[in-house]
Amino acid sequence: MTANTQRWKRILKVRAVQRQMAERQLHRCEKELRNLVDLGHRISDIRTAAQPLPGAQNGMMLRLVCELSSRLDSAQRALATPNRNAQEARNRQQHAVITARQRETAIEKIAANVAAQDAKHAVDRQNRAAIFRKAAKSEIIS
Repeated sequence: MTANTQRWKRILKVRAVQRQMAERQLHRCEKELRNLVDLGHRISDIRTAAQPLPGAQNGMMLRLVCELSSRLDSAQRALATPNRNAQEARNRQQHAVITARQRETAIEKIAANVAAQDAKHAVDRQNRAAIFRKAAKSEIIS
């Protein structure tokens, strides 16, 4: 194996690590986005459940239900920006993963090409180094 082949194999290992790191970061971004979406669903579920019960209610109970609903609505609106930011981060990271995969694939092709060329050159060197001798006349006749 020549130095050039070893160099491309090292580069391929680096590209593989870069791709793995990008995939891990994408997983973290997706996890954060799922957590924010789940939080939004939980707030919505609590808001839906925080309705006054049918029947006689006093003013204090109605005021508490309204206050809770108001706070839950505020929390729901406050989640809009972090949710959008998490989606944008996930989209950027997906693009980074795709780019890393493309780079790794390109290096794999180059490394395979260099390895094939090295093998061909090794065979050529062996053929050039072989001792060619003239066949004896007795070998030619038989």
